[in-house]
Amino acid sequence: MKRIYRIQVWVLFAVLLANFAAQVVYFYHLYYTPQDPLPVLHSSLLMGAVFVLFLVSFGLFMARLKAGYPLLVFYLALEFSFYLVNFVANGLRPGLGWFFHLREPDPVLWAVFFVGYVSMFASGYFLVLLLARRRVFDLSKP
Repeated sequence: MKRIYRIQVWVLFAVLLANFAAQVVYFYHLYYTPQDPLPVLHSSLLMGAVFVLFLVSFGLFMARLKAGYPLLVFYLALEFSFYLVNFVANGLRPGLGWFFHLREPDPVLWAVFFVGYVSMFASGYFLVLLLARRRVFDLSKP
């Protein structure tokens, strides 16, 4: 893999890892109480499964194994579509508009939402890059 692509992959990894960390901060900032310190089990399992998918897809991709490319494409499509649907749906709600989260006065929430937007754009960009440069990244194709 060319150096420029390798750098972009590691930047993407850092952005998406920061997004997972931001979700933990988001939970503790909004929902944590001493009486109920843990998130709902099914939410934790879902987030854990997505985190495992993230780590496995990047690990296989960076190890240059054949399953890495399609798994990373799947993960990025999942990540990008989740944020895009939320972005569009919330932007169409009357009185909110696009990027309404960034008007949040709470600095912790503002930072979490900002990281989410960066994650959406980074995953979308890299998804397009992977698909446009398939020959460079996909080892299953000759």
